[in-house]
Amino acid sequence: MSEMTKDYMTVFVIIPAKRLDNAKSRLASIFTDDERKHFCLKMLEDVLRTVKSTKRPHEIVVVSQDPMVSKTAKNFEAAYLKEGKMELNEAVSKGINWCVEMGAASVLILPADIHLVMPRDLDRILVLGKKASMVISPSRNGKGTNALFLTPPKVSPTFYGPHSFRRHIKEAKKLKVSCRRYESPRLALDIDTIKDLSYFISLKAKETSSYKMLEEMKAANKFEIRERRRTNWNRRGELIG
Repeated sequence: MSEMTKDYMTVFVIIPAKRLDNAKSRLASIFTDDERKHFCLKMLEDVLRTVKSTKRPHEIVVVSQDPMVSKTAKNFEAAYLKEGKMELNEAVSKGINWCVEMGAASVLILPADIHLVMPRDLDRILVLGKKASMVISPSRNGKGTNALFLTPPKVSPTFYGPHSFRRHIKEAKKLKVSCRRYESPRLALDIDTIKDLSYFISLKAKETSSYKMLEEMKAANKFEIRERRRTNWNRRGELIG
């Protein structure tokens, strides 16, 4: 077996997922609590479906403390690690430690809300990972980290949180770790704000479970009503002023 084949066989994908009660709270003006939780699960399904359709990852592990997330992971034959009450970097670290114990040569860390990611994005990251110990992909605003590939898995600590993209690259330079950047508009879109959600709806990504859910709940109509109300309030303010 060649070294390249061996490495590809031992790439593990880590998907950390927040407890659904706390996830995507900034979407509360559009979703009910149940709709918000369901939407988060649909985004996770989209990510898991893409990873499962990519042949190279050896194992997928979802790190969370939510029983509904656990059920979704099992539906896709992914491993599940219960994280306890950890912040994101601690949860990722737990996932990395588990992957190393299971024999991972590399790990690819993906958020649970990059539901437009395609198999070709993951393939490209793995190809870049043949020549670099870190491959990183930014979020739409260039501040967040929407994919992080590490070889070996503990080559660098993670810095998820504000300005994580810059902090990861800074750490790679500090440790003299070879780093490649991969940019993709699909991978860059995560859903955190109303603006993100509106943009996603405009793309009409009908192949995704998350978009199908939005169609069923007529989310676009909710946006129209919300914008009309906002316009009316603005006009009232102008008249009062």
